[in-house]
Amino acid sequence: TSMTRASLVAGGAESLIYVTVTGRVGAFVPFTSREDVEFYTSLEGYLRAEAPRPTGRDPQAYRSYYAPMKHVVDGDLCDAYGQLPYDARQKIAERLDRSVGEVMKKLEDTRNALL
Repeated sequence: TSMTRASLVAGGAESLIYVTVTGRVGAFVPFTSREDVEFYTSLEGYLRAEAPRPTGRDPQAYRSYYAPMKHVVDGDLCDAYGQLPYDARQKIAERLDRSVGEVMKKLEDTRNALL
């Protein structure tokens, strides 16, 4: 395993980039505004209830298996929004007071800020 602080985009914000024993590459990306924190925290909460669970386990319990997950938003779970059926995406977007397109755009912008 390895972890380093780096910017993958010239002039971009620094993030913590890590690699796991299984070869997975991940990143901890800091949010730049309180609005982003509230948006992603709300989206994650709605997805915990709506997203299908391939293993049947609660995402919060899975991510907090070794240590409690605090002040971290599960990006993999948020990314599952795009894989939901349209009616489920519409329902979540309405709860967030946004359109489906706006939610997808915000997810894409966050992903592109890192890469």
